[in-house]
Amino acid sequence: MTTPRQLYSLQEFDLALDRIDSEKADAETELGSGGGAVAVETALESEQQTLEEVRTMHREQQADAEGQRQRSTELDRQLYDGEITDPQVLEDLQREANNVRNLLQDRDTRLMELSLKAEESRNRCSELEQRIAEIHTAWETRSAQLNKIIDELAPQREAVWAERGVLAQTLEPVSLQKYEMLRKAKGGTAVAKVERGLCQACRMSLPTRQHQQVKSGRQTVNCSSCGRILCQG
Repeated sequence: MTTPRQLYSLQEFDLALDRIDSEKADAETELGSGGGAVAVETALESEQQTLEEVRTMHREQQADAEGQRQRSTELDRQLYDGEITDPQVLEDLQREANNVRNLLQDRDTRLMELSLKAEESRNRCSELEQRIAEIHTAWETRSAQLNKIIDELAPQREAVWAERGVLAQTLEPVSLQKYEMLRKAKGGTAVAKVERGLCQACRMSLPTRQHQQVKSGRQTVNCSSCGRILCQG
């Protein structure tokens, strides 16, 4: 005859196996995360792309500014070397020279803005690179710990599984099948202790007759509220 106490002992083994499997899954999940470096590396790649775009714009603005500067020098030469004496031509040259100086001033301002932006981007890249190095250093230690945890859990699980197997062989197949189905339906807890007349799973009070049946331990009694097998605590 399979007693509720035996089923409760079987459940203890199963819960231990659940804990081991959960710990192993958590360790494997964390191990697969790479320590969080991927997100920072992605941020670094994005920042490096931004920096390259700023550098490209700076080169383009610098080339344009140099062209404007050369044009300004040429216009000043034409205005002040005395070769041109026509007032209208000189007026047109002066107007163009003013426009070129304004453009050159705008280019210089833009170049300063891009230089500052590039410096900020370089600083962010340096910070991210440092963060990645720190993560990799910490991850070497943590990944070793996780691998150790996984390695240690394997023999633990094997030992618990062996003990469970020994106990399961002593149980009636029908009782074992009902237990397995109930455990699956009840989120892993098929057997609940009874303490002070209460089912410790659903916390509901048992009818007096049902409580007496549980105390006797001579038959399998299911909680009238949650349906779990009851075992005297």
